[in-house]
Amino acid sequence: MNRFTALFLILLFYNQQANAQVPEFENWKQARVSELRSEDGWINLAGLLWLDVENIFLNQISDDSLVLSDRAGKKNIGSFQLGNDTVWFNFNSKLVKNSKRLLPTKSLQYPSENYALGALYYDHWKWTVIQRGGLYAIRLRDLTHPELKNFTGIPVFDYNPNFRVVAFFEPRFNETMEIPNVLGQLIEWKVMGILRFELEGKKYELTALDEAGKLFVIFSDETSGKETYPTGRYLYVNYPDRTGITEVDFNFSYNPPCAFTPFATCPIPPKVNRLPVALNAGEKVPEGH
Repeated sequence: MNRFTALFLILLFYNQQANAQVPEFENWKQARVSELRSEDGWINLAGLLWLDVENIFLNQISDDSLVLSDRAGKKNIGSFQLGNDTVWFNFNSKLVKNSKRLLPTKSLQYPSENYALGALYYDHWKWTVIQRGGLYAIRLRDLTHPELKNFTGIPVFDYNPNFRVVAFFEPRFNETMEIPNVLGQLIEWKVMGILRFELEGKKYELTALDEAGKLFVIFSDETSGKETYPTGRYLYVNYPDRTGITEVDFNFSYNPPCAFTPFATCPIPPKVNRLPVALNAGEKVPEGH
């Protein structure tokens, strides 16, 4: 086999691989839109209410607004009870008695093995309790949020096989890293390892974190703040094979929740994951942001 034939076969192989990714890429784009518009997506968020020992009463002040107060209002929905590493919610007994929906008298909202199981509903509202930086917050959703109808999708770069690269994964053990979020809090995160790869003939590396048992990368690049979201994007990477080899496909890079709502607590890229290269792949800045 001469050199020209070998080169042709290599190019043919990679073209076939790239073409095989296109249907998966299209499905991923559709799934992203469905995910964002879902009940537990980011489009319907209506508030992030910080909870403390004084402001424990959840009051409705209008058809489209709930607040936390230090006393029960005229339209009180109930109250939160903070324990040792727990948060309970007690529905107003009058609402429990008169509501058409079956309301629990008392419910544990944090911690919860399953995020959705800790959710409570009232009228067109849904809320859960999260913890960030040692503080508790109420993540409030409006299930009739007007943005659900206005949201048309996410602009995305066309699939480019040049941004699908082979990477060597170097594992790390018993290592953590403090990751900042948009609120200025530092979140301790488990480090899984380092991804080393080449792009356009230059060597780069990214630190991969643990997120729900997956390799998770928070990164920025030279498109950040221009074509893509200013604080960077996220990416999941498959675990490596026995030789430590995996693939990093930047075409599947996606926007953080903060690109769609001001009521999220997005982690931002650590300095080691700020790449000096333009990655024209994945999701772009959403319209209006």
